[in-house]
Amino acid sequence: MNEYRKFKRYAVNNDADTPAQAEVKVGGVSVRLVDFSLSGLCILSKIPFSPGAISISVEFGNHGKIDLLGSVVRVQEEGDIWRIAIDLTQTYDLDSLLKV
Repeated sequence: MNEYRKFKRYAVNNDADTPAQAEVKVGGVSVRLVDFSLSGLCILSKIPFSPGAISISVEFGNHGKIDLLGSVVRVQEEGDIWRIAIDLTQTYDLDSLLKV
């Protein structure tokens, strides 16, 4: 399979036995982070989000917090949960990172 992504995607270990490394909220709602890259992230949510702009907050306990703006680009129902893709490239200029 050919890799078509500009930025490497990192999977997040969400095993029940593994303590959470970060609390992720999208639109103020706690979600489960599946994977992420510099250009976006994939989450699982109990509620669907409408396509369009959305705020993202990632708290690392005592290590700080990151607030981002993204755009919901895909929403897919998976039983009683929703898989949601959020794009960050519409908000942040990441092309300069490709030149490094």
